[in-house]
Amino acid sequence: MVAAARERFPGISFQEFIQAPNLALADESVDATFLFSVLTCVPSDYGQRSIIQEISRVLRRGGLLYISDLWLQSDLRNVERYERGQAKYGMYGVFDLPEGVTVRHHDRRWIETLTSKYELLALDEIEVQTMNGNLARGFQWFGRKERAATAG
Repeated sequence: MVAAARERFPGISFQEFIQAPNLALADESVDATFLFSVLTCVPSDYGQRSIIQEISRVLRRGGLLYISDLWLQSDLRNVERYERGQAKYGMYGVFDLPEGVTVRHHDRRWIETLTSKYELLALDEIEVQTMNGNLARGFQWFGRKERAATAG
């Protein structure tokens, strides 16, 4: 996606960061950040908070944060996975995939908590197809980092 964005918009700098927890960027040096199914791949509250804290550090005041991810699902297959995961990990929504990866689907209240320092601009409910071909309820959350207080 980064390569496609660079080709389509050559005047904008797009960067991809895999190393965590600290991005090699200056404080408040980024205009926007995009998390496409990133939180699903980080099952712990601590890990997700660390991601948002680091984004908040590098994102300029008034900068934009976009999150596209998955809600908790209500179908029997997922409910059973969540219950097994809760017994194993102590958290509902965390579960193991057959491929040996632990993932997480999200409760609305957790996303509200995680993004509480941002101004919510839009929250859209979407239906997506997972990497295993299943349909799932997802969301697109779009917010703005708080601006500096104005004098006056």
